[in-house]
Amino acid sequence: MANSAEAASVAESFIDLQRTVRRSKARLLAAAGRDVDSAVQVLLHTVAAEGPMRASALAASVQADLSTVSRQVAALVDDGLLERQADQNDGRASVLAVTSAGRTAIADHERGRREFFEAVLSDWEPGEMDQFARQLERFTAAYEHVHTTWMSSEKGPHA
Repeated sequence: MANSAEAASVAESFIDLQRTVRRSKARLLAAAGRDVDSAVQVLLHTVAAEGPMRASALAASVQADLSTVSRQVAALVDDGLLERQADQNDGRASVLAVTSAGRTAIADHERGRREFFEAVLSDWEPGEMDQFARQLERFTAAYEHVHTTWMSSEKGPHA
């Protein structure tokens, strides 16, 4: 069981990682110009993984506001990465589906991310990477569980 000093050290390292990721994302977005940003990548990946869906279902899946998702979806449709198709269950509605250009954008994004992490981890031993991946998965699961519990209890932000 972690003591307060150990937990504080992990928290500081986590905050440093978050800052580094935010700075990196800002630099990437500035350099990318009109390329698909990370928030929109989440939408594209979600539709690719879950299949054609309504915008409302997409918003629920990514836990985002429908109006925000609708704006982002409009940009993805304009860019030819998503398309609207008639809903087979309700002809009055449409579903969003990934286009071939969208699948290419996803593949390019995945390739770039893999190359980036290969560079970050280039001097790590395979055993170190395996151990880190297992610990990071454990940390992420615990973080999600505690955060969910925290937000739904009296300890949450309104306490």
